Amino acid sequence: MSGNAKNRKTDFVRLIMSDIQAVSTDAELSKEFLESEGVNIASMQAEGLKRIKKMQLMLAAERTKADMKKASKVAAKALAMVEQLLSDASFSLHAFMQKEGLLVSYSNFEANSPEDVKAILVKHYTLKLMNEDDDTGAQNV
Repeated sequence: MSGNAKNRKTDFVRLIMSDIQAVSTDAELSKEFLESEGVNIASMQAEGLKRIKKMQLMLAAERTKADMKKASKVAAKALAMVEQLLSDASFSLHAFMQKEGLLVSYSNFEANSPEDVKAILVKHYTLKLMNEDDDTGAQNV
């Protein structure tokens, strides 16, 4: 492209851009221009908002999916930790609760079945591991 043709192209782009900028900087002028071109502004806005909402829902679904995947991995790790803990012959629930700083809201905690104790410990470790992951993730940001 010759220098003269390049200048003409640049001048043309500047002319178009100056006109666009003059129209687009004023919202009322922009609306008037679009309406004069036959554009249904209300429909365009509704469609745009619908697309934005859809994208937000898709992002939320992806986050939820990722969180669920992470939670299932953490729950599996917590279950393995609890099974190892419970297999230790010297395991004491009372000592474990003191070591972990767990507060119990009712006095018959020792009367729980082994399955109940296992479920409670799995929940405890799952939450603990997820909080540790959140803390390390926040530090890496």
